[in-house]
Amino acid sequence: MGRHCVMQADPQSLTQHIIHSQEQAFTRIASRAELVHWAEESRFALEALDKNPALLKCTPQSIQSAIINVAACGLTLNPANGLAYLVPEYNKQTRQNVCHLRISFKGLCKVAVDSGAIQWVRAEVVRERDHFEYHGPCTDPTHTMNPFATDRGEVVGVYCIAKTTSGDTLCDVMGRADIDKIRATAKTDNVWNTWFEEMAKKAIVKRASKLWPSASSAQRFQDTVNTLNDTEGNVIEGESEQAIYYPDDRFTQLLPQWQASIEAGKYGPDRVVSQIKSSGFPASPAQIEQLNAIKRQEH
Repeated sequence: MGRHCVMQADPQSLTQHIIHSQEQAFTRIASRAELVHWAEESRFALEALDKNPALLKCTPQSIQSAIINVAACGLTLNPANGLAYLVPEYNKQTRQNVCHLRISFKGLCKVAVDSGAIQWVRAEVVRERDHFEYHGPCTDPTHTMNPFATDRGEVVGVYCIAKTTSGDTLCDVMGRADIDKIRATAKTDNVWNTWFEEMAKKAIVKRASKLWPSASSAQRFQDTVNTLNDTEGNVIEGESEQAIYYPDDRFTQLLPQWQASIEAGKYGPDRVVSQIKSSGFPASPAQIEQLNAIKRQEH
């Protein structure tokens, strides 16, 4: 009786396959704005997986979805820039470790400026012992405090100031009660416990953006907000009434099944997109690109 030789792929080769299988879909999406490039981002992704063993425990599909979201948002994974990161999380519903693209406050602001609606945007938290005066939605507020003090008190609110391309000032404010309401919709409280101020700032920028002028690249900003909502939750008032994309966690769970059917020629990507839409949540552009990248196998 002959001996059977079983070959196991080494972890490094498997990781490279998971990443590089997304090159075609990534390049197609990224070519629209040419803000990120495959050669650099694939390297950053591999370095992130190499440095964080927890990412290697995530489902391959979730890693691939996170990579595609890099292209959709146009934010580099270069750790020196601090715009976006690959983050592992445990999904209690699917009982799987999944990888998410975590977009920082700095990254959200960059996409907002890149959209062309504003020249710049900044947000700050207000604490109990600060002096703060709100002068309306079109005027800079007055905020004075000692930045070196260690006893400024608890956070009582957050505000956002943006300068439009026409030179107008737009200001929005959010009290602690509204911040806590948004926090209550978060998918995980861990990030709020660690980065409360940054999460509060992201929340006010998301809400303030609804008052900004429309811009040529508004869709990329909306894709970024949708990615934040999908990975973090933190839905602000009014967003629950908008079209929310099909959850990435559910998509990555079903992707192997859809991929097998498409490759076998049972049906095409368009049918999957229609099936997803019938659930009440349309597929995101990144999800559609992933499906379109699957090719029927010739037998």
